[in-house]
Amino acid sequence: MDLAGLSLLKVSDQTIIKPFDCGDEDLNSFLFTKSIPYAKELLATTYILEDENETVAFFSIFNDSIRVEDLEFASKSVIKRFLSDLLPHSKRHLKNFPALKIGRLGVSKNHQKKGLGCLILKFIIDIGISKNDHCACKFISVDAYDQSLAFYEKSGFAYFSANDAGKDTRQMYLDLTPIINAVVD
Repeated sequence: MDLAGLSLLKVSDQTIIKPFDCGDEDLNSFLFTKSIPYAKELLATTYILEDENETVAFFSIFNDSIRVEDLEFASKSVIKRFLSDLLPHSKRHLKNFPALKIGRLGVSKNHQKKGLGCLILKFIIDIGISKNDHCACKFISVDAYDQSLAFYEKSGFAYFSANDAGKDTRQMYLDLTPIINAVVD
């Protein structure tokens, strides 16, 4: 996708949000009614990508902590397998893991299916990686809407559990360690 003519802006109380419709009323409503109050209250940072006429896309991120006790796994053996896949043995006693959460991500109906969501996700991953220079970040997490599951799966996200299958949203994560290690190597 050609990003020429687009600007990326961090939402503040001075931001005038241009027209936007991604086809999901919850996402549209968040952008217009909650993104500025959330920024003021330090609850989420929202970025908008806009052209001269409209908001093309937006996303919100905030700090997260993945707590082992909150994971809805079927058994302790599944939790152990999850931890053994992601952590060296000496770190498996940890109960919380730092994460960056994607709170919202929406692309205007006029710009969907053109690769913009993938570019935004790459930008978010870069933020997660760069956070590690100042503060640890192990995962990117998201509560993905059903219609977005394939997008996140294709982008390398995994499900925390099968227990939320069939629900409106599913908890997913991306482990940043292999990405960071690939950059370092």
